[in-house]
Amino acid sequence: MSPGPINSVVTDKRLHAPTLVLFVLWAAAAAAQSASLSITVTDENGVAVPSARVFLETPNSPPLRCQTDFAGRCHFPLSASGTYQLHIEKEGFYELVQPSVQVTQNSALDVAISHQQEVREIVNVLESPPAIDPAQVSSQQSLSGLDVVNIVYPATHDYRNVLHFIPGVVQDAGGQPHVAGAQTYQTLTLLDGFNVTQPANGQLLARLSTDAFRSIQVEPSRVPAEYGKGSAGVLLLNTGIGDDHFRFAGTDFIPSLQQKHGWRFDQFLPRLTFSGPLRRGKMWFYNAFDGEYDNIVFKELPVHADNDHLLRLGNLSKVQTNLTSRNILTTSFLVNHLHDQYAFLSPQSPQLANPKDVESTYVASIKDQHYFAGGQLLEAGFAFDQYNVRFTPYGTDSYFVAPTTSGGNYYLADETKARRWQALSNLYLPPHQWHGRHDFKIGIDLDRIAYDARFSRQPISFLTATAPVPLQGETCLNAPQDKNFPCTRYSTFTDAPLHYQYNAEASAYIEDRWLVTDRLLIEPGLRLDWDEIIRTPLFSPRLAGTYVLDNSGNTKFSAGIGLIYDATPIFLIARPFAGTRQDTFYAIDPTCTATTGCVATTGPVDTTFTVNPHTLQAPRFLNWSLALEKKLPAAVYLKAEFLEKRGTHGFVYNTLPTATTGDFLLQNTRADRYDALQITLRHNFRGTYMLMGSYTRSRVHSNQALDFNVDSPVLSPQQPGPYPWDTPNRFLSWGYVPFFKLPVIRQTELAYSLEARTGFPFNLTNDQQQLIAAPGSQRFPEYFSLNLQLEKRFHLLGYYFALRGGFDNLTDHQNPFFVNSNIDPLHPSPTFAAFQGRSFTSRIRLLGRK
Repeated sequence: MSPGPINSVVTDKRLHAPTLVLFVLWAAAAAAQSASLSITVTDENGVAVPSARVFLETPNSPPLRCQTDFAGRCHFPLSASGTYQLHIEKEGFYELVQPSVQVTQNSALDVAISHQQEVREIVNVLESPPAIDPAQVSSQQSLSGLDVVNIVYPATHDYRNVLHFIPGVVQDAGGQPHVAGAQTYQTLTLLDGFNVTQPANGQLLARLSTDAFRSIQVEPSRVPAEYGKGSAGVLLLNTGIGDDHFRFAGTDFIPSLQQKHGWRFDQFLPRLTFSGPLRRGKMWFYNAFDGEYDNIVFKELPVHADNDHLLRLGNLSKVQTNLTSRNILTTSFLVNHLHDQYAFLSPQSPQLANPKDVESTYVASIKDQHYFAGGQLLEAGFAFDQYNVRFTPYGTDSYFVAPTTSGGNYYLADETKARRWQALSNLYLPPHQWHGRHDFKIGIDLDRIAYDARFSRQPISFLTATAPVPLQGETCLNAPQDKNFPCTRYSTFTDAPLHYQYNAEASAYIEDRWLVTDRLLIEPGLRLDWDEIIRTPLFSPRLAGTYVLDNSGNTKFSAGIGLIYDATPIFLIARPFAGTRQDTFYAIDPTCTATTGCVATTGPVDTTFTVNPHTLQAPRFLNWSLALEKKLPAAVYLKAEFLEKRGTHGFVYNTLPTATTGDFLLQNTRADRYDALQITLRHNFRGTYMLMGSYTRSRVHSNQALDFNVDSPVLSPQQPGPYPWDTPNRFLSWGYVPFFKLPVIRQTELAYSLEARTGFPFNLTNDQQQLIAAPGSQRFPEYFSLNLQLEKRFHLLGYYFALRGGFDNLTDHQNPFFVNSNIDPLHPSPTFAAFQGRSFTSRIRLLGRK
């Protein structure tokens, strides 16, 4: 071996040794100066807060920004150790500022931010300011718990009435909400994460105190794959929990009087909330009770037979236990009870013509959340809900319906029970870096639904406009058939014995929040649904995203498209077992002078319903939307959005092609269309004050707009038309602001709400209940209502109180709630009634101890 190369190698090592040493020393110094900070954000009860805005600042450099992931975590790689200022914001929480945070290599920091509450006095906390959230992909309209309390609206004891003041949500005459023009059962409604729609018919019947909410959110479009079974989107009802301080509050604990047929009791609407620790730092409880006792009086009815007594009780109880710092268990139980002495009482329906209505609701849930050291979050939960309804008539006198009144005893006695068992699990994975940050989420949802019902009906006599009130026991069958024959139609029914209907549902999803850059966020997702009635796997792809147009984050563009399948409503599947109807029609010859033979009879005509589950498909909707959000001068936030929905294969009962009677078959021939352009302006003041205004131009239309059932007397073939809650033009505004700053009326607030919209559509029928014009061809008058109230806060006997008073419908605009749409010789045009006039309302609240 030649020694030359060896020597040369030794010489090179000696020459580069100093350089290598210097490099090692420099790298060590650089490593000592570099640092990182991992922050975990929770609320005051240790629950992770996702999508919180986190800012890290030093005096001589721009702030670093980050948003927390599903587990409330946020990571900052830093160029140097040192002292930083930490600032955390999220709407609905108080902002957190820590001016001096020491950061070294691989630092970790756990911080807690508190939910916003109704502040009694000025304290040294600030609400998180509103901001355009780049992480908010879905089209979301929300109300905070304070909004629910502060907005002025009639009947503030029912939270469903405040949903009406969310743009895009319309409340029908029966109090049910309709999101994005859809039927109520097409909206997935979640109470603290669990489905609480009535399992059989999908209505929103669960009641809880309006003081119990932390927030109410509506997401009609760009809905993530986590949510399915509702083409109208999702309605999220989020309630509170206690903390380490005992709190109590009461509302409307003083009964009111009314002057209708003399001074009489009006209503008593008490609400009481109580919360606090069972074990400080570990276990908390929350209880919200609400009650209602109404004496509903109609002056059009005779004295001593003019009122309806309604009693309703509700209570929500919750307990959260932090088994460990990483394991949180939450349980809740909601119970409702309703006793309505004369349900449906109205000037056209006297007391004994209505049934007694007794209802009860039970909703129980348990949820466990576990945070893993690697950043994963696993939640699993189980819920059970049950809805019971019983209608009981007050006798067996023959029931009759005339164009202007009804009488006898109510024709229907029924007893129904609907139940749901629900199990769900969601897994949130830690962020993964690949061409940006990925936050993955997967989950499953299993449901078992049961519905049982029995119905018993007596005949109905439909009378002419000139017919006298029938004597007891008198019906169309025993009336003399002369020219004074009183009937136009006579309906009989078959009894429907107890029937059980079941369904099982299984769902799974996967979604990704892909933060491509600080400005671009893309959210793809895929969902799978199956149920034992349709028995077809249904895949629903979703794609949505946001793009921030400027460095300041004051302009955001959002877009999304998704395929959504509706859940199978088992009340339609069970309709064939609800009984059948037979109708006999009468035509009277007014020139007849004989004592008999003056009446021509047609029928009986049978009305039946049939379902063939093997031919059914799942209703599907293709939804897409575009939105632009921008912060304007004076901290005014603008949002303009366009939404389009196209539905096919909708469930509808159609007349059989070969049928000459009222035989209906459940088919998938309904096609719905909804288009909406919505513009919203919102301005927040420091101190929780707010102004909001919104205009919506929309259209909801169906090729088959009629809903036939055995209890609906309307006769017609299926026809196109609008749905009964269609409102092409609608303007909403509400707000609450300081009234004046004079010492004598300080702590006085002005609150208002305003709605102006097109009147609802309705149908015209003749005295035989046959449709005589296109569905929805007539409309109620234009609706306008301005509600205005003042609220004064004061101290008394060591407690804080808030007294509010003002007027609903301040302008006394005549808004009818009832229409007699039967057209006959005595009523050639529709007649409106039950006008909502100006009314004075008041409220008193106990806010807690001074």
